[in-house]
Amino acid sequence: NRNTNAQTLHNIIEAVKNATSFTLDTESVCVYKKPNKPALIQLQIIQENLFSYVILIEVCHLPNPNEQTFKLIQRLFVYLFESSKNIYIWGSINELKKFSKFNLFSLNQIHLSNNINLQNRFKKYWHEHHPHQSTLLSTNNDISCICEQCLDIQLNNPWSLQDAVAYQLHKWLDKRYTCSSFDIGLDPTLFHRNSNELEHRNVMIKYAVNDCLSIHQLLIDMRIIDNEQQTFELFQQP
Repeated sequence: NRNTNAQTLHNIIEAVKNATSFTLDTESVCVYKKPNKPALIQLQIIQENLFSYVILIEVCHLPNPNEQTFKLIQRLFVYLFESSKNIYIWGSINELKKFSKFNLFSLNQIHLSNNINLQNRFKKYWHEHHPHQSTLLSTNNDISCICEQCLDIQLNNPWSLQDAVAYQLHKWLDKRYTCSSFDIGLDPTLFHRNSNELEHRNVMIKYAVNDCLSIHQLLIDMRIIDNEQQTFELFQQP
C-alpha cells in the first residue's frame, strides 16, 4: 500500500525475480446490486530452501501513480508475469482482470502469464486417485468411498478450496470472512485504530493469507512442487 517504503519493495522484487513458483488469490467487496469491488491481491512467493511468505496488495490504498513506490509495485508484476514463473491459482486467472483498472499491470500481461488453474488440476487428481469403490467389494466395513459421486460432487462442478483442504489435507479452512470489507485498510500504519479494530483486521489478514498457504500445501501434498521450504500452520480450528 501507499505506506510501504521503497527498500521493502526492492526486497520483494528481488524475491520475485529469484523465485519460480507462486500462489495467488484475490478478495473483493460485495456491493449491493453492483459488481463486486476489487480490494486485495494476495501473492505467496515460494522461495526454494527458504521461508516463503505472502504479501497483501491493498489496491484501494495504493500510492499516487507518479510516486516511485507505485512504479516499483508495477515492476513487481512485470517480473511475476514472466513466462518462466509458475503462478498457481484456485480458479481462473481472469479474476485478475477487474484489478487491471488500477494500472499495476495490463490485461495483456495477465493473458501472457504462465498461470496454472489448480482447481481444475485437483479435480483430475481426485478422479484419478479416488475411483469409485463398491461397498460390496470392500473388505473393511469402516472404509467408505470418497469418489466424487459419493461425495455428491457433480462431474461438471469444480471443487471449492475449502472442500479440497478438508478431504486432501484433513484440515479446516475458515471461509466465514469471504464477504468481509477487505477495502478498509488492513495495514495498521494506514490509519489509527483501537485494539478491537486491530484485532478484527488481524483476523482478516489471517483469512487472506490462509487461502494462499492452503494452495501451497495442496501443491506439496499432490507432489506438484517439492516440500523444501517451511510451511505455515495458520489454519483456524472450528
